[in-house]
Amino acid sequence: METQILEGTFQEVQKRFVALPLEPETRLRVVISEPLPNASPEPFIPIEFRNGVPLLPRRKLDTPLTLELIKQIDAEEDEEIINAYRTAGY
Repeated sequence: METQILEGTFQEVQKRFVALPLEPETRLRVVISEPLPNASPEPFIPIEFRNGVPLLPRRKLDTPLTLELIKQIDAEEDEEIINAYRTAGY
């Protein structure tokens, strides 16, 4: 079965859901979400799917994600753990 996104009011979605040509025993995965307060009026239409799951668009970052940044973040987390478990006198 092809992935479909039903969007609209509850009543509109319910009508379209009931109208789907599926057998009662068909297994489905349904995700229900409310729109964000500042959501744009145009619906999200995924352009890429992986294993039938729609992929979200990539975010634009102020600083690029590099290997050096990942190493820096990883080192900072280690320092926090060391400082948290450090005892007096050491």
